[in-house]
Amino acid sequence: MREDIRSQFRGSWVERLVTLGTEGWYGQDRLGLIVANVTGYLVSISSLGFAVTYALHHYSSLQPLVWGNVALAACASVTPLFHRFGRIAAGLWLSLVVFVFVGWFTSLLGRESGVMLNLIATAAVSFAILGLERVRLVAVICVLAGAIIIYSWMAWPGPAPGIHDDPDFMRQIFVTAIVSVMTIMFVVVYYAFYLARQAQGRLQELMKSMMPDAIAERLMANEGETIAEAHEHVVVLFSDIVGFVEMSNRLGAVRVVSLLDDLFRAFDEYAVLHGVEKIKTIGDAYMAVAGVPSPHYDAERAMTALASDMFRLAHEVGERHGVELEMRIGMASGPIMAGVVGKSKYSYDVWGAAVNLAARLEHVGTPGCVVVTGDIKVALQEDHKFERAGTVELKGFGKVPIWRMDCGGAAPVRATR
Repeated sequence: MREDIRSQFRGSWVERLVTLGTEGWYGQDRLGLIVANVTGYLVSISSLGFAVTYALHHYSSLQPLVWGNVALAACASVTPLFHRFGRIAAGLWLSLVVFVFVGWFTSLLGRESGVMLNLIATAAVSFAILGLERVRLVAVICVLAGAIIIYSWMAWPGPAPGIHDDPDFMRQIFVTAIVSVMTIMFVVVYYAFYLARQAQGRLQELMKSMMPDAIAERLMANEGETIAEAHEHVVVLFSDIVGFVEMSNRLGAVRVVSLLDDLFRAFDEYAVLHGVEKIKTIGDAYMAVAGVPSPHYDAERAMTALASDMFRLAHEVGERHGVELEMRIGMASGPIMAGVVGKSKYSYDVWGAAVNLAARLEHVGTPGCVVVTGDIKVALQEDHKFERAGTVELKGFGKVPIWRMDCGGAAPVRATR
């Protein structure tokens, strides 16, 4: 139900209205400007309501209040024009407009009307617009609002000469003023919290797209926490596209980015399906692990299923983009370390011999094949066919016997390194 409402709101005239003038602003600044817009529109609606009330009740004696409220509505509605100067300009403009007009209205109607109580909303609204990072300016605005309320109470005990002062009318204005100020405070503060919650939700989704959900939740709950873990048994997969550089030069940047986006989105979807964690992409390379951050009950089979799907998906994506995609995949298992590095830009990564070995196996592998070591062969040999691919010299590992899995009559492995 909520998603339906949000989808209807997006792109509607309401969204265009509340975001008017906020183009080019981002983050908290944009949220503050949106709240300023909402506040300005609420003040305009409230002022026009007062104008109609005065006009219908006793226009001849309340004419200054009628047109004064119309002028207030006009001034509040042009708040988006000040957004080019930032949140401070929008907040100060609204505060100035409300201070001037509410003070003038109180001088005409007197303190019994309760009009000056509208200034109570200034504290909540100024916080919502300007934010905690400008708390000193918010404090100044709040002090000025309080001073105007106190001064109005002492300086204007009754209506100005010539202003209609029927007691029942004054009580009506007092009640209306209370309802108005409470409504504005509720709507503005609610909307400010709503925007903040939406922003927090987008941040959480972004964090979860960069690292495992459990790690992202720990990091958001304890921002300064050092996250570093050792995992005893993990299967690591590296893949890349054969001839990617030549293909990139031939296709151009736009088509290459579109192809990789299509391919990696498909990989990500199937990684989730098989319970595998995607760690990162580097150019055309894709890295995933099974067994992190939580142990996997059957890591080898899960990763093998993903590898099989990756070959199929590469073929399908290549056909859609009019190219032939060949991939190499290397897979290794063993203990690794995992953790979050960085401060301003977080990154979840894994380290260890299994990571390096999987990367080197991919590099010397055969297109269309998964190249593995003996431990993975032992774990999967009941369900899969393996072909001995010889012994290769791998940097940091020496001579390593390797196997090709489910490849049939594939070509020999590439030159050793």
